[in-house]
Amino acid sequence: MNTPTFFLADSTFKTTIEYILDMIYVLVPILSGLAFIVFFWGLSKFILNADKPEKIKEGKNYMAWGILVLFILLTFKTIIGLVSSDLEIGPKDPAIPTLKTSAELPAS
Repeated sequence: MNTPTFFLADSTFKTTIEYILDMIYVLVPILSGLAFIVFFWGLSKFILNADKPEKIKEGKNYMAWGILVLFILLTFKTIIGLVSSDLEIGPKDPAIPTLKTSAELPAS
């Protein structure tokens, strides 16, 4: 009978932290996108139901929660980035997607 092995069982503390940081760097943009959706959902409720005070209040609540979550995510990512750079853990260059221009493409 084979005993189960965990994928982080023979890793060091640094590789474990880097794995967690990788997960954070993937989750923060996804959660930010969801927070934007919540904000704009509240904005649409606010605008489209201008004659219903209870719907206006609900829209304001959605917008407030969306802004709060965006602020928390931005703060969290900033703190994690500062701590990881001070401890020299995680990616050295943040992954910023760029499009290759014709100057960067190899000559054919």
